[in-house]
This record gives sequence, C-alpha cells and structure tokens, in this order.
Amino acid sequence: MKISRASTISCTVSILLLFALAWAWKGICPEILWGRIAWPLLRLISVMTISLGVSALIEGMGWNSIVASLARPLMRAGNFSDHAGTAFTSAFLSGVAANTLLWNGYQENRISYREMILATLLNLGLPSYFLHLPVTFAIIVPLAGSAGAIYITITLLAAVLRTFVVLIAGRSLLEAQTVQQQDGPQSHEKTTSRHDSGAGTGHDRYAEVRKLFARYIRLRLGKIVCYTVPIYLFVAWLQQAGVFQWMQQASASLFTGQAMPVEGMSVVVFSIVAEFAAGAAAAGAMLNAGILTTKQTVYALLLGNIIATPVRALRHQLPRYLGIYQPKTGVMLLLLGQGLRVISVIAIGWVYYILG
Repeated sequence: MKISRASTISCTVSILLLFALAWAWKGICPEILWGRIAWPLLRLISVMTISLGVSALIEGMGWNSIVASLARPLMRAGNFSDHAGTAFTSAFLSGVAANTLLWNGYQENRISYREMILATLLNLGLPSYFLHLPVTFAIIVPLAGSAGAIYITITLLAAVLRTFVVLIAGRSLLEAQTVQQQDGPQSHEKTTSRHDSGAGTGHDRYAEVRKLFARYIRLRLGKIVCYTVPIYLFVAWLQQAGVFQWMQQASASLFTGQAMPVEGMSVVVFSIVAEFAAGAAAAGAMLNAGILTTKQTVYALLLGNIIATPVRALRHQLPRYLGIYQPKTGVMLLLLGQGLRVISVIAIGWVYYILG
C-alpha cells in the first residue's frame, strides 16, 4: 500500500512531538500516554468516523430531499439550495457530516463555491449550538446556577444572531446563482439521477452507502487523522510547557478593576481555556464564596469562551477543516467562522452589559 507524503510528514512530526512531550514530562509512562494522548484521540477519531457514516448514509440512501425539506423554509429565506438544507439539518447531528456533504456538493457542481462558504458559516449558528447544548447545559447550570443560565441564554442569542446574519448575506449574494442551480436542466438532471430516482433496490442503496463510507474513511478520515494527531500533540506540548500558564500571568493585569476582580477572573478564564468543566466549577465556587457577583461570573464565562476560541479551534476544528476541505479553504472557513462567533458573543454580551 502506497504511503502518502502527508502521512509521512504527519508521522514524522508526531514522533518529534512525542519526544518533546517525553522531555517535558521527564519521560512518558503508559498511564500518561493513554489518559492524556491515546484515549482522547481515539474518542475524537471514533466520533468523526460515526459522523462520516451519517454522511454516507444520507447520501447513499437518497434521503437528501427528505432531510432538506425539514429546513426548506429557512433555506428559502436565505436563497440557499436544497443541498445546503440537507447539510444544515445534518449539522444538528454532526458538523463533520454536514461539512462533508457541502464539500461533495461543491465538487459535484451542485452548489457554488460561494454557497458552500456561506452554508458552512450558517451551520455554525443554531445547528452547532444545539449540537453541543446538552453537554454545555449539563455542566454549566448545575455548577454556576443562575449565572450559568444567563450564559446559556446569551450564547443562544449569539447563535441566533449568527444565523440571521448569514441568512441576510445569502439573500444578498446567492439569489441569481441559486435560481440558476435549482432551475437549470443539467443540475436538476444530475441531482435527480443520483438521489431522487429511487436508486433501484434496497440492496443497491446499501451497496452505495458502503461504497461512500469506504471512500470517506480512505480519503476524508485518513486526511483528518493526518492533521489531528500532530496538532493535538502540539497543543498538549504547549500546555505542558506552561504556555497557557504564562498567558494567565501575562494577562492578569488586563482584568484588574472594580468591574472584574482579577483574583477570580484570571482563574476562571484560563480554567476554561484548559477545560470548560473546570472553568464552570471555578466560576460556581467563586460565585458561592462571594468573590464574584452573578454579573461578574457571567462576564468571566463569556470572556473565557472568547479567549478559549483559538485553543479550541486549533485543537478540535482545524484538523477537521483541513481534512475535509482544501487547506486554503479550510483555514479561511475556520477564521471566518470563529471570527463571526466571537463577534456575535461580544455583541450580545455588550447588550447584556448595557441592560443588566
């Protein structure tokens, strides 16, 4: 079996980073290797494998039109096509599956490059929010109480704002090309022949699902893993080398003042950078101890959310974007998506500051 250049580079970089971690940890015992590296990566790759399976199932079974119909009224408001609607609905279950559908649609000329970009950003609104809401709610509300509930509300409104902004952009930028795509005989013929013609017997459909899944595992998952492993190891090395702790000390002076006591703020913010649950626990403890008021706790959680964005993007999202899209497109989408997310949280947080 031919080993790709990307795999060779990924393995080489990963081995070098493992040596760097061994030096930083003064050696790596099996417990550290499994608990800090192997198990988190295995869990992450398993989730991505299941997500790609969802994408193969939707496409192979010809369920695109059924899934798209669930989001069709909203898609029409932004002049998005049914293919973008399929990805939008799928994003409530898996961001990887949705991104794979969009990239495949672009490569097969079912959507334009511009629509692919905007549809990807649209999926970072309400679908992405509700995908992670159960875990976030289960952590933040029990630990931070009323401040956690306010934080959930603010981030929900930020997700609504992101969705609304992208729909307006689609309304302005996609009108002519979307009409042409949906009504053009060639595009309609292509979509119908592949997804809406019935695709023969159930056996044929399952065969198509298996073929798509095998292709996604070979091409998409392999590429994602090539980026995921070295990036994850690099972030682990940064954490072990004390980079995040240095960031905490260097930025502590930025949070001094009456509005936000630095004693509580810096711990909350950088606990969230390291681990969201730890930040929520710290916020709840300081709220109960009277170090932070409810309003200050909300600000701390929001600021931690914003500051954690580049770390979270580097560790979890960059490998997925690079593995699914072309590197240039993946980096652009990551920057646009995270920028839109941060701006929306700041905007709604500012409204809370004014009205609260």
